[in-house]
Amino acid sequence: MGVAHAVRDLGTSWVILVSQEDHPRAAEAIRLYEVENRNWPPRRQRELLPHARSLVAPLLMLLLVLFFSITGPASRSSEWFARGTASSDRILHGELWRAVTALTLHADTLHVLGNALTGSIFLSAVNRRLGDGRGPLVVLLAGALGNWMNAVWHRSGHLSIGASTAVFGAVGVLAATQLALDRREEGRPWLERVAPVVGGLALLGMLGASPHSDLLAHLFGLGAGLVVGIAATLLMAFSRRRTASVASSSDGAAIATPAAGSRVTQIASALAALVIVLGSWALAFRVPL
Repeated sequence: MGVAHAVRDLGTSWVILVSQEDHPRAAEAIRLYEVENRNWPPRRQRELLPHARSLVAPLLMLLLVLFFSITGPASRSSEWFARGTASSDRILHGELWRAVTALTLHADTLHVLGNALTGSIFLSAVNRRLGDGRGPLVVLLAGALGNWMNAVWHRSGHLSIGASTAVFGAVGVLAATQLALDRREEGRPWLERVAPVVGGLALLGMLGASPHSDLLAHLFGLGAGLVVGIAATLLMAFSRRRTASVASSSDGAAIATPAAGSRVTQIASALAALVIVLGSWALAFRVPL
């Protein structure tokens, strides 16, 4: 401000010294500074999650553990593994259901418990944003797409099992939905906008890069989650705009409430996920080995 001054540290506070004739201008400059910077930087609004907490994700992971008690570990070489493992050769020759069935098979107790724990955490977070029906469907599709991408990459000779591809699919979905939320906030630097993707990659490094894990399957799961999450976000935005457009019409016709429509969507999504899993296993046992 061009005001000659000196700063003194009194131990518990700071004092700015100016000449008597500069005092009014210096005091006014400080007052204007405080006025201009009041409530700055602005507080980021806390995300209001649209769906309540529930036990759906832990219960689904419990089903995964119970299914392991039926299939047993991979060391037993049961028919479940022969028919359900994600074999890159068989997937690329038309047995696409293996991309789904492999998500439900696990090598041993530690494998299934680890995936059940992390899956409960990340699927619960996805469900808070997408709902208890749409969330599992989106994560299932991300996991299946990740397994298919893994098969395309390896082409032949690669076998994969485990729900971890879907778990990292859930991480990708969370990153994609966070990108959509950040996009609505204006004035944010691009480094902050890409932070969700960086966070997803960091989780991949921490949780998915152990010596015995299928790193590429986890990476493809994360990428598939981003793709499916963005697609789901766009579909939800389109649905909201369409609902708002119908609700604002003045034709006097009866329309479904948004809450009712949401419930129908969640139930339909949950049924679709169930049909995909059961249908995939039905196909797996109908086709000769």
